[in-house]
Amino acid sequence: MQQEVRKKRGKKRSVEVPFEEGWLARLIGLVDYGKMLLTAVSEGAAANDDCKSTIPSRPTRKEAKVSVGSTNQLRVHIRWMIRRDMSEVLDVERNSFEFPWFEEDFIRCLRQRNCIGMVAEHGERVVGFMIYELHKTRLHILNFAVADSVRRRGIGKQMANKLISKLSSQRRTQITLEVRETNLPAQMFFKTLSFRATSVLRSYYEDSPEDAYLMQFRYESDALEATLPFNRINRRAG
Repeated sequence: MQQEVRKKRGKKRSVEVPFEEGWLARLIGLVDYGKMLLTAVSEGAAANDDCKSTIPSRPTRKEAKVSVGSTNQLRVHIRWMIRRDMSEVLDVERNSFEFPWFEEDFIRCLRQRNCIGMVAEHGERVVGFMIYELHKTRLHILNFAVADSVRRRGIGKQMANKLISKLSSQRRTQITLEVRETNLPAQMFFKTLSFRATSVLRSYYEDSPEDAYLMQFRYESDALEATLPFNRINRRAG
């Protein structure tokens, strides 16, 4: 299973994913896609102008790639990205995208104080990674990918759940990303994780006339958390 979200050096990037289901799954997917489109337009299009004003321009284009469904789960260790991981990260990147980031793109991004890189490791091998930004009230996914040889094994879901675990009612309460309007598999994947399309970003991409959906996951606190004191040490950035 794979995902990814980012921009290409000056171009915005979306979510592109191989879709390998049968005709029935495609038909069901198209029905869900229509429902999502209606939801995005009716519930979020009005917020489009506000949304654009809150998303800063960056030197990379954003994209997300996801394979829907999974077979045997593969447990991974998710940790902060370090310099020696770069070779394996670049291999995953080049095998995942038509317009991949270069090493200098990663370095430039990770040098920003609010940008975090993490890798998924299995058997001392990097099999996935994610780059995201820290904002005052949210996390924003820029780049998210899983190695081709281990997709559809739950690695992307584990990485997404890692981000979700960083949310709290006292601080950051949501995760956002942009998804290309034609990328139905990615939309369906994020939907299974309770992400919702909240607005339509018109003509969002520089490499095509396509629109994008802004998808959002909102944290919901439970009654127990509401009674606990806020621990800043346990909610360290990244």
